[in-house]
Amino acid sequence: MNNQSDLALSGLKKIYGSTVAVEHITLRVKQGELVAFLGPSGCGKTTTLRMIAGLTTPSEGNVLINGATVTDKPAHQRNIGMLFQGYALFPHMTIAENVAFGLKMKKVNGAIRDKKVKEALELVQLAHVADRKPSALSGGQQQRIALARALVIEPSLLLLDEPLGALDKELRESMQVEIRHLQQRLGITTVLVTHDQEEALTMADQIVVMNNGRVEQVGTPEEIYSRPANSFVANFIGASNFLKGKTTSNNTNAGFVELEGGGQIYHQGNTERSGALTFIVRPEAVVIRPKGTQEETDNWTNAVIEDVIYRGQVTHIKMRRNNGQPFLAYLPNRTGGKMEDDLQPGNTITASWHTEGAHLLPDA
Repeated sequence: MNNQSDLALSGLKKIYGSTVAVEHITLRVKQGELVAFLGPSGCGKTTTLRMIAGLTTPSEGNVLINGATVTDKPAHQRNIGMLFQGYALFPHMTIAENVAFGLKMKKVNGAIRDKKVKEALELVQLAHVADRKPSALSGGQQQRIALARALVIEPSLLLLDEPLGALDKELRESMQVEIRHLQQRLGITTVLVTHDQEEALTMADQIVVMNNGRVEQVGTPEEIYSRPANSFVANFIGASNFLKGKTTSNNTNAGFVELEGGGQIYHQGNTERSGALTFIVRPEAVVIRPKGTQEETDNWTNAVIEDVIYRGQVTHIKMRRNNGQPFLAYLPNRTGGKMEDDLQPGNTITASWHTEGAHLLPDA
């Protein structure tokens, strides 16, 4: 099962009446890559997937698989495997019959079909349930059977539409890793649609962040998280502290930025831009110090602790800065911490971070 193809979207657009659901997406997915379309409900990610699959006709643009335009081809001629949130298994058929269904539609010879079904079930480690009915399996097992059914036809592309949304958290996380390992082993080009940022970060080579039918940013998980292109991406992927300020130096390559509400950031990049600069600082980059220790760091702001929330491996410290702006820190829980007495609601502290922990938002 190794039928590698690449995928290209060229100016893809979909309009429903006066509503633009998808606005001119141009994207290339390399052979063997897993690309995740990530965004809130109604952002256009599922519509994009349906256009790739041939289930929805684009208003403009083209879909190319392995360099060949398939925009006008119906879904059954695109050789695409699909996995949905609902398993869509036939309850009256055995597992083997369910997996064989696509091969029957393609009129594959019986002996070859049986061999391929056996291989597909072995691939998802469920060959021993071939004679059972879907109702006898757990949710995770049923999803793996649905995956085997999608893979057994040796598709050029694998499309995953919120495939793990019906599973509980622990099973969902294990299935994310399982599907990712299987996808990498097979080298099959895959498109995943999800609204779950952790799922996208865990599974994808590239993430396409969408909002209101438009692509906000395309990048690796690390790029999307550490260097978001704008405030929407920074807000949607993880938690962020937004800090506004203005430069206090004439040196455009490095200098201190004075923060609204008190504090400063030492910024090593270009600060030539006029007007306010907006930085994000991720909560896990924040270190909490006793108030008045700002001379020990180039990057700091003072804040009052409002809430301390224990979360097992980390403690969330919710604070408010002098200008009323909320500020958040994630502190790893270690025994023997020196700051425990200071981590009380009502206390004023100094929050600091390394210079590389602050990212200047390009759009702000």
